[in-house]
Amino acid sequence: MIIEQATIDDLPVILAMRQEASDWLAELGIDQWAAAWPTPEAQSERILTSIRAGETWMVRDDDGATAATVALDSFSDPKLWTPDEQREPSMYLHRLIVRRKYSGLGTDVIEWACKRAGELGNNWVRIDVWTDNVGLHRYYEQRGFVHVRTLDLSDYPSGALFQRKSTDPHQAQPDAAITELPHDLPTPSQPDTSTRRMRITLVPSIT
Repeated sequence: MIIEQATIDDLPVILAMRQEASDWLAELGIDQWAAAWPTPEAQSERILTSIRAGETWMVRDDDGATAATVALDSFSDPKLWTPDEQREPSMYLHRLIVRRKYSGLGTDVIEWACKRAGELGNNWVRIDVWTDNVGLHRYYEQRGFVHVRTLDLSDYPSGALFQRKSTDPHQAQPDAAITELPHDLPTPSQPDTSTRRMRITLVPSIT
């Protein structure tokens, strides 16, 4: 597997993956992502902004097929996190989507995110989770996240807040072959932007 920064060309893939996840959740009786939030246009623009900022990532298999996507950034939403929490060096996980064919890969992506956050000097990795999706709450708890609180927000559907300590880059970690290569990824709106492509081997999770 490789993980690399998304480009604008990945937007349709991300939207399709979100719809696939929504359809699967609906089969389970869960209304998460049943509609674009807050509107389809605003949703697409939010993802595009994340892509342009280099904060959205794509995980691909050895054949180049997209297996998962995730966003990782440092924006602390003041309606979710307290001023004291906002002062703590943290990164925030968004839109973690794993295609069903690659079920189990999410654990490895989370471990990558926690390691990356630690390498960038952050103490925490945080996430706001769909309020009513208690199965997803358990999923994150089983992967080391601790429930902080649940907010009842009429205008925001993801009020269950979780956090996990980032991975200390100075501590010994399980072997993972990671090579970061300079790679120009121009986009139509930013033709001269230079970004980086990170190539990593994700060790398959045994859980």
